[in-house]
Amino acid sequence: MKPSKKLLVFVMAGLCFSCDKDENPVQKPVQVTEFIGSRVPVGNGEAWTYIRTDTSQNPLEIGVQFNASALVNLPSGSMHADEFVLDLPSEISVAPYDHVTLDWNEHGHEPMNVYDRPHFDIHFYLMSMAERNLISPTDSIQFNAPLAADYLPPMYLETPGGVPRMGAHIIDLLSPEIAGTDIFTHTFIYGKYDAQINFLEPMVTREFLDSKASVDQEIRQPASWQQAGYYPKRYTINYDASTEIYSIILKEMTKF
Repeated sequence: MKPSKKLLVFVMAGLCFSCDKDENPVQKPVQVTEFIGSRVPVGNGEAWTYIRTDTSQNPLEIGVQFNASALVNLPSGSMHADEFVLDLPSEISVAPYDHVTLDWNEHGHEPMNVYDRPHFDIHFYLMSMAERNLISPTDSIQFNAPLAADYLPPMYLETPGGVPRMGAHIIDLLSPEIAGTDIFTHTFIYGKYDAQINFLEPMVTREFLDSKASVDQEIRQPASWQQAGYYPKRYTINYDASTEIYSIILKEMTKF
C-alpha cells in the first residue's frame, strides 16, 4: 500500500474577529488539516478514507472518497457483498473509530423490495477487525440483545437477526423506503452487537451516485453514547466534477 498522505488546507472559517470596539471585525485564517488513508483498488479506480481536523486537531469530518473510475468494472457474480477494507489515516486516531469498509452489493440485499437495489454500504466500525471476525452466524443472542433506551435513536427500529463479521441493523423508520413514501436512494443505519452500537452506516445506491446528485442530511442521535468519542450530526454525499471524486462524509463531529 502507498503511505498515507497529509494535506494542509487554509480556510477562512468561523467568526474569528478582532475585539477592539472601534475596529471593524476581521476574519482570521483557521488551519484545517486533512489526513488521507492508504488507497485501495476498487473497480478501475481507488478508494480511501480521510479525516479533517481543526487547528487543535479536533476532528471535523471523517469520510470515504473514491474516483469515478472505481464505479467501472466492479466485482460481479458474488453471492454476498464484496468488501473493501479501508484503513483510517495512520497519523491520527479518532475515538471510537477503528476502520471502514466499502461494501458493494451488486444485487442489493434483504429485505426484498426495499434494499434489493445495487448499492454501497459504508461501515464506519467502532470495533477492531479481530473483534468483527469473532461475530458468528450462530450469535443469535448477541444479535438480538436490545439496546438500552438511551442508546436507541428516536424513530429507529432494531431488526431481528444479524450478519456474520458485522452485526445487527437498526433502521430509520422515517426513511422513504421504510415509510413507504419512495424508493431507496440513500439512508443512514446504525449497527449493534451484544447490545452495543458497533458501526455507523451510510448507504447509497449506484443509481444515486450515477446521477451525481448531492445530499446533506441530519443524523438523529441517541440520548447517550456507550463509547466516549466523536459522533456526527450530519452525513453528506457529493460528487466533485472538477476532480471526478465522490465523497461520503460524516460531518459536524461532536464530542461525547
